[in-house]
Amino acid sequence: MSSQPPKHHRNAQKIAIIAAEIGWGSAFATAERGPELLLGAGLADRLGATVTRIVAVPSMAEGELSPSEIEKVIMKHTLRISEAVLEAVQNSMFPVVIGGDHTSALGFHTGLARACGETGIVWMDAHTDLNTPETSPSGNLHGMVMAGLLGRGSELMLATTATCQTRPKHVAMVGVRDIDPGEQNWLDEGTINCMTMDEVRERGLATCMRGAVDTANQAEAGFGLTIDIDVIDPCEAPFVATPVNGGLSVEECAKALGDLPYKDRLLGMEVVEFTPRDSEPNDAQIACELMVSFIKAVTGVAVKPTI
Repeated sequence: MSSQPPKHHRNAQKIAIIAAEIGWGSAFATAERGPELLLGAGLADRLGATVTRIVAVPSMAEGELSPSEIEKVIMKHTLRISEAVLEAVQNSMFPVVIGGDHTSALGFHTGLARACGETGIVWMDAHTDLNTPETSPSGNLHGMVMAGLLGRGSELMLATTATCQTRPKHVAMVGVRDIDPGEQNWLDEGTINCMTMDEVRERGLATCMRGAVDTANQAEAGFGLTIDIDVIDPCEAPFVATPVNGGLSVEECAKALGDLPYKDRLLGMEVVEFTPRDSEPNDAQIACELMVSFIKAVTGVAVKPTI
């Protein structure tokens, strides 16, 4: 197991943005373009961040691929994200993966594991992403990533994520409100702390987030934070691949992130599934503001004002 990197106060760490430019996992080509649009809207400049772009090869614009070919593209992309996350941590930077479809989670959490060892996961998402090829209604890989990180999935996915040491008991999900039957079967095993939106509304987001961090922070090295933008209600964030009504507001989410405990044990974060709509030219600017508010809340970084 790799040694844990030296701890720094979050405010002392420079942010390393890793732009995961991929849409094959959700089958939305606009997701592939999302990170570039976010950078064009000033995301990195406002955060004073470095940028590493990880572009899917081939692009979705180059034509259709078979399911097996798509998986190979995604797994190659995963390895490149993992390498970028590892490099960021080794350079004492705070990795922030932006996407792009949620297959980026494979590379993000695998990279943290390579850098730090056994890590937990706080998973803010309308979905559990616990499907496998056998249970997925759509066959889209972005709905299988948590399963892959926890050791269930195709042979190629499991080989790609083999260095991830996360155990189900160190995973906590918040804001879930769309669960497929196969995913529910896994949750019924009782090994994963899954807090649905009904529970969030009953107990309060702050309480649920503290519980989530308590779960993930039991891992030896610390934890990573995943935010799928579809955890936010589509009335504020409609630019996602799979919107589900009844989500969090941007304001309450940012406040909860600002109040996260044990931030010295938080190793990195991802904010993903930005899927801009061709008919809405302002999506990128709105999503950029959302991401800036979330990243600032977590890291305390000084943010440059918009011009």
